[in-house]
Amino acid sequence: MNDLLDFVIGLDSRWVLAGLLVVLDAWAIGMIVRARPAWRVGVLWSAIILVCPIIGLLFWYALGPKPVPKAEAG
Repeated sequence: MNDLLDFVIGLDSRWVLAGLLVVLDAWAIGMIVRARPAWRVGVLWSAIILVCPIIGLLFWYALGPKPVPKAEAG
């Protein structure tokens, strides 16, 4: 247990943030694939996220696919 605790305490915060960024980028690309956009749009968004991970992720979050509102029952 001490080895695990020493490892966690010794982690550099940059590695933790880099790991978090990789996970978020993978999630965003997965969401792009699941949304099934036109292939050019999907490739473009994926390329932006891979080339500029932080800015691409933020742009995709702000400008990317939005959920379609459900029609009101009535």
